[in-house]
Amino acid sequence: MEKTKGMPPMDIRQLEAYVYTVKYRSFSLAAQKLYLSQPTVSAHICNLEKELHTQLLKRTTKTLSVTPAGQTLYNYAAEILDLRHKAILELSNGQETMLHIGVSSVPSLYLLPELLAAYHEKAPEIRFRTSCSDSLDVINKVADSSCDIGLVGTKTAEANCEFLPVTSDELVIAAPNTPHFRAYQSQPDPLTALLREPFLLREDNSGTKQETLYFLQNHGLSLDELNVIAVMDDAAALKRCIALGMGISILSRATVQTDAQQGRLLLFPLGRSAFLRRLYIVYPSIRRMSEQAIHFLDFMKRYYRIG
Repeated sequence: MEKTKGMPPMDIRQLEAYVYTVKYRSFSLAAQKLYLSQPTVSAHICNLEKELHTQLLKRTTKTLSVTPAGQTLYNYAAEILDLRHKAILELSNGQETMLHIGVSSVPSLYLLPELLAAYHEKAPEIRFRTSCSDSLDVINKVADSSCDIGLVGTKTAEANCEFLPVTSDELVIAAPNTPHFRAYQSQPDPLTALLREPFLLREDNSGTKQETLYFLQNHGLSLDELNVIAVMDDAAALKRCIALGMGISILSRATVQTDAQQGRLLLFPLGRSAFLRRLYIVYPSIRRMSEQAIHFLDFMKRYYRIG
């Protein structure tokens, strides 16, 4: 087929490299997300600039910024990629519709099972694939379309995502059930002393970690002031270490309530009133969602009585 005269031969790989580089303001992060080498991403963008005869990005050793022409291309390119993704979703599934749900640790145990069971009763033809990881990873997967929708324990300023609060989740200090920690139960305000105990921390990208940081900031404390002896990405292993006497942690009450009832852990509220965090539905802009994902989002809103 003859090419239209004067039209530059852009391809989808160039546009993907450009959009991801602008989105993350980093060639290396764009390469990581696209499973390409950094020189390949740089070459795609260099070729785009040559074909369009204009500078798209301003590069220095420390910063990366977008020119006015680059911003115009980004707006169009992002829309092209969104429409391409939506077309693939709607045309490639055939008779079986698959929804990919990303979920962080707390919602995976206390929100997801009932939600999927309720939706399966309404729409038994829909198939699900769920993946559990930390909150920030789920948000990133929704942002880059690896997941259709997510349930997470924190929200961010991610420009490609919308967040809807679902319910509240109380955070508490979980401590070993030992005479040393039982002595704190008779104190009127044990919080300050408890926070000097050895501390076990969730990994950097978990919603619980993010909310722990917010709690500390609200109380004029920093992470450096805690005696952090371990950072763990396995919530079950972390609870086990607490029960064995290693130290304390700030965790969701929902995840430790059974352990407390069975005598393995002691729970302390975060201050005079319970410290509540929100759990969220996270989803991309509607124009990037398949029809089936939009239907599921609408069901979630009704199920959780949102709006």
